[in-house]
Amino acid sequence: MKKKTDYSLPSKPLLYVAYGSNINLPQMSFRCPHSKVVGTAMVKGWELEFRGVATIVPKPDTEVPVLLWELDPRDIPALNRYEGWPHLYRQQEIEVDMNGETVTGMAYLMNRGQIAPPSQGYLQTIWDGYKANGMDTSYLVEAAARAYDYASDMNIKYDESLDESEDEDFDLDDDIQMSFKL
Repeated sequence: MKKKTDYSLPSKPLLYVAYGSNINLPQMSFRCPHSKVVGTAMVKGWELEFRGVATIVPKPDTEVPVLLWELDPRDIPALNRYEGWPHLYRQQEIEVDMNGETVTGMAYLMNRGQIAPPSQGYLQTIWDGYKANGMDTSYLVEAAARAYDYASDMNIKYDESLDESEDEDFDLDDDIQMSFKL
């Protein structure tokens, strides 16, 4: 039986579907110097989501712009390390609409996590990639806004739970006491 981490490199280039920081051209040219851009496309039925870092999740009636790479097999180990494969991200084949034709490519999808906003630097890296590749930034802005709204809602709920506990009478005698023997 094959283990999750058993992996053999393909012998020919692989179509890679990038949607996050790997649409940033300088970053990818450093990490994957033998690979080249094939073009942009839309992935239908998927939505960009932030869990601190980017992923895409299935969602009917949505789409997300992607950058397609012809990934040279020599570059795959470096990309796997960057993506935290197989622990943080898994490799999954997804269908992409490219020039009116449906093709299958590989994307890295997060294995777990919950919605969380990205760092400003990470978001800027993706923004620069969107702009450099002529991609519609509204998808990126909407995904970031959803993540920030979610975090804000969680903070409000947390603050409300703290407000409710302010009415409780705390007794210092109830605190856990520690003693140390010298």
